[in-house]
Amino acid sequence: MRSIDLFCGAGGLTLGLRQAGWETAAAVEYDASACLTYRHNFPEVELIPGDIRAVDFTQFKGSVDLIAGGPPCQPFSVAGHQRAHDDPRNCIPEFIRAVREVQPQAFLMENVAGLASKRHELYLRFVLEQLQALGFFVSSQVVDAADYGAPQHRKRLIVVGMRDGHFIFPEPSHGPGRQLPHIGAGDAIADAPEDEPNRAKVTYAKKPILRRSPFAGMLVNGGGRPIKLSDPSQTIPASAGGNRTHIVDPGELLVDYHQYLISGGVPAQGIVDGVRRLTVRESARIQCFPDDFEFIGPQSARYRQVGNAVPPILGRVVGSALYSQVRPRRLRQAV
Repeated sequence: MRSIDLFCGAGGLTLGLRQAGWETAAAVEYDASACLTYRHNFPEVELIPGDIRAVDFTQFKGSVDLIAGGPPCQPFSVAGHQRAHDDPRNCIPEFIRAVREVQPQAFLMENVAGLASKRHELYLRFVLEQLQALGFFVSSQVVDAADYGAPQHRKRLIVVGMRDGHFIFPEPSHGPGRQLPHIGAGDAIADAPEDEPNRAKVTYAKKPILRRSPFAGMLVNGGGRPIKLSDPSQTIPASAGGNRTHIVDPGELLVDYHQYLISGGVPAQGIVDGVRRLTVRESARIQCFPDDFEFIGPQSARYRQVGNAVPPILGRVVGSALYSQVRPRRLRQAV
């Protein structure tokens, strides 16, 4: 069965769907560096670079079973201004147009969990109603990639539409009370290949923001936070590369510093010795990319590609469930 990957980025979703049995017939991406990475890793896929608004998807009608993709999430991310449908980067209407023009057997849309928040409830309902009107049974659920084997807490809204019955989401496999424990970030990066170091210095925040956990709040300058290596990492952001890159603190120096501040200590100044920031390769490990998947472009562009990606393991798990539920109908049609 064949799919199209919209807003494909570096290709995390393409990789996951391929592992699940889907053949990606075409992909669409705007970012030039991401296009270089995608072409390098998926030379067999027809890549359509540029603005998705210029693509006529009727050319794929009758030849594609699945429309998949993650429209830009900034309009709904809690890290942004959350302008939703008023944000010019909102490309959900283009995703809906592609589904309408191709008329596939199914679609899979991924976005930030913020789209399912109370703030955007009316807009999400409007989107789901438009997709239902195209003849699909639509199901939606917020999932955490860590619950499916990723060494990272990454909550995402998954919206799936099928022509014949509602999609049954796969049961989480990892975490407390489940078959397997969560995977720690430390295990994921332990033997990561050597990579160009991140040279952004880690300095103590002049006015630290304290939270109950030393892995939250802001103990150092920038948005990067220390990772508890025994647990899944915080979400890898697309804005990483500088001081928003998460921090590897093997000696838990910042844990001790957090306790010192909680006890009334005076904030320190200067560079934090004994810690460093994640490399691109380590970030890719946490995002579940294999080591032979190469990211192309300047370091900042490679961090962005990694952070923007759908973890391939999440694409594989959801894609496998979708494949098994769509394929019987496809076979009946073939007969």
